Amino acid sequence: MCSTFHDIRKSFASLRVEKKHRHREIASFLNITELELVDSHVGVTKLESIKTSPHLARAIRLKPLWPNIIQDIQGFGEVMSLTRNAHAVHENLAFYKHTSSSDGVGMVLSDELAIRLMFERWEYGYLFEECKSNALQRSIQFFNEFGESVHKVFLLPHSHHWYFDDLAKKWADSNQDPGVNVQEKSEHDQYLSKGALAEMIEGRYADQNELIGFDEAQFLLSSVVQAKLPLIIVVGNDGVEQSHDGVLDEVREHKEWLHLSNQQFNCHLNLKRIPKIFINHQSSPCLIEMLDDRGLPAALISLSAKATLADIEAWEDVLEQAKVKERATEMSLLE
Repeated sequence: MCSTFHDIRKSFASLRVEKKHRHREIASFLNITELELVDSHVGVTKLESIKTSPHLARAIRLKPLWPNIIQDIQGFGEVMSLTRNAHAVHENLAFYKHTSSSDGVGMVLSDELAIRLMFERWEYGYLFEECKSNALQRSIQFFNEFGESVHKVFLLPHSHHWYFDDLAKKWADSNQDPGVNVQEKSEHDQYLSKGALAEMIEGRYADQNELIGFDEAQFLLSSVVQAKLPLIIVVGNDGVEQSHDGVLDEVREHKEWLHLSNQQFNCHLNLKRIPKIFINHQSSPCLIEMLDDRGLPAALISLSAKATLADIEAWEDVLEQAKVKERATEMSLLE
C-alpha cells in the first residue's frame, strides 16, 4: 500500500496515463479501497492539478446531504449514470429530471432509466475531475462505509460543465483534508448485507429456479437481443439499484465480458465469473437471475411490461430453444 496521499496521487496519475487503468483497477493494484483512492485527491487545488505533469486529479468532499445533491444533478443536463458490482456494470445516458426521496430512499426516473437509491448505505460523496486524453473528465462519486463505490455520475462533453463549480460551492464539506476511516466488513456485516432478500431467493432454488450454464445464458441473451425484444435489465449493489427498460441494438463478447447495448445504454456482464445463473419460473414471463456469491442479484433480466403478446411468445420460444441447446450439450458430453 502507498504510504502517503502524495504517493497515491502519483501512482494514480501514472497508471491512468501510461496503463489506462480504471479507478477500480488502480485501487486494487495499490491495495486500497476505491474510496481511499478518490479521497487522497481531496485538497488538491485546481492550480496544482494544472501545473503537474502528468496532470493530477482533484476531489472535493461533499456534505452527506444525498437527496439534495442527487436532485441538483439535473443542473448538468444529460449525464452518464453508472452503477456496478463485481460481476456487472450498468451505464445509462439520462437526464436526472424526475427525482424524489422518502424514508431514506431516493428515486431517479427518466424515459428508459429508473434508479433506486438507498441513502442509508451511503457514507461519502465527491466531485472528482481529472485530465483524461487531453480532456477534463468530471464526475460525482458516492461510496459506502466499506470504501466500495455505490454510484457514479459522469459529465458528457455536452453536459453543463459550468455547473460543476456551482455544485461545489453549494455542497462542499467544511473538511477538505484528505483521510477517511474505512470500515472493515465483519462476519456480522456480511450476514446483514446478505439480508432477507437473498434468503428469499435461496428458498426458491429447489422448485422454482432452473440453473443454467454460461453457454446457455449467452445464447439466451444473444437471441433476445437479435429478436429486438423490449427488456428490463437491472444491476445493483448494497446502495443502488439501476434499471434500463428498452430494446437493445447489439450484443458482443470481449474477453470474459458480454456487452449489451443501444445508443443510450451499456451493460457489461462477466458471465463466466457469475456464481449462479437461473431462469426463475415463478415470474411470468420468466426472469433471468444472475446471483453473486452471497446469493444477491448481480443482474436481473426480464421482458418489459411494454412487451406485446408476440414479444411474450418470442421470449418463451427463446427459452425453450435454450433448453434444447443445453440438453444437446449435456448429451454430447456424455458420449
